[in-house]
Amino acid sequence: MQDSFYFMYFWVAKSYPMKKIITCLTLLLTVVYCQAQWTVVGGDSTTFPANSSFAHIDTTAGNIWQIGTPQKTFFGIAYSSPFAIMTDTINPYPTNNLSRFTIEYSDSSTYLGDAYLGFWHKYEMDSLMDGGFVEISVDSGATWLNVANPGVSITAQSNFYNNYNVISGNVPAFTGTQANWEFSYIKLQWIFGVLPTFNGGFNRSLWNCRKVMFRFSFKSDNIQTNKAGWIIDDISLRIYDIGGGIKENASANFSVELFPNPVNEQGIIQAVPTNNEHNFTISIYNSTGQIVKTSSLDKNNQYIIKANELSTGIYFYSVKNKNGEYKNGKIIIK
Repeated sequence: MQDSFYFMYFWVAKSYPMKKIITCLTLLLTVVYCQAQWTVVGGDSTTFPANSSFAHIDTTAGNIWQIGTPQKTFFGIAYSSPFAIMTDTINPYPTNNLSRFTIEYSDSSTYLGDAYLGFWHKYEMDSLMDGGFVEISVDSGATWLNVANPGVSITAQSNFYNNYNVISGNVPAFTGTQANWEFSYIKLQWIFGVLPTFNGGFNRSLWNCRKVMFRFSFKSDNIQTNKAGWIIDDISLRIYDIGGGIKENASANFSVELFPNPVNEQGIIQAVPTNNEHNFTISIYNSTGQIVKTSSLDKNNQYIIKANELSTGIYFYSVKNKNGEYKNGKIIIK
């Protein structure tokens, strides 16, 4: 996050006189604060039914991505049976191949903020030569950037490649063999959808970003290895509210308390209004941004968290009143 701030400051300093720098930095600090809030505002997911509309497979000749039932020994079965998306359901991947599919989320009514991408996958590829990688675009596919590029601001990730894991052509990618199903996720952050360009600057025409696209690419060199390739299942794309923090602190007439935290057996979430307000609701999200529980608070504006109903880990909550104002926070289940 700190690196992203200095990168943005450097761009502003090069492009504007001092008076405008102060204005831009004020806006930047406000937005950075806002992005710290956890509010899922959109997204989609798929377990890949036979004709999934979430994944758009490139129809270019030679594209080997297919949705179906795995019939290769290495792939075994889909993570969420019966279907998954993979580099051919039957045959090993060919040489000199570049195959792609994309997923996207768009919203014409608001600016898009942080994005979360998670998926289950396995792969068998020629190590350091062939591989699979993910790119992001916020200009409807005109410009793509590998998510491991230093210009992309990563706020959290797990089991993801970095710019030291490269394949032929010096492309950061998943490569080698991952024999068991593994969950990988990445959370990306940008300011009003401003995407870093390849020359280290920012493309200011993208300040009104309303569409986020991710592209999954598989690439092989000219050596035949008869390996299976890449299989992916249960993809989730989540978009987070860029303005949540302003709304939460500027207009919400209540506070929220959680005790104890971490929760060992049982915890209590308490809404504390400044007036005699009731009718609060709560949503609890897991680390992938999926809602795991929703409920109304009781007559005492309380919600009881039972640790035995949730797996150990970190969760996030959003408590809302009838006016749509909300407070967010983090829950640790031990």
